[in-house]
Amino acid sequence: MSQNYDEIIEPRETDEERAARESRLRAAEIAREFAEIDRERIRPLAAIASGSATDEDRNRLAGLEARATALREELAGLEV
Repeated sequence: MSQNYDEIIEPRETDEERAARESRLRAAEIAREFAEIDRERIRPLAAIASGSATDEDRNRLAGLEARATALREELAGLEV
């Protein structure tokens, strides 16, 4: 049973395949960040909805939205 060495090893990833894999991984990371942002929005949004929001709540919500906007732009630029 003789096999050629090239038949045994897995083929190397091309640059395009590596770039696509890295894009998919980054897209998954961004999705996790969106989930985290959504969890972090709950408290300031509840304060706003109940009428008891402070400037800290509003600033926190604005910061989270800015972070989400940057992530949306990055995600749009990925080739997924």
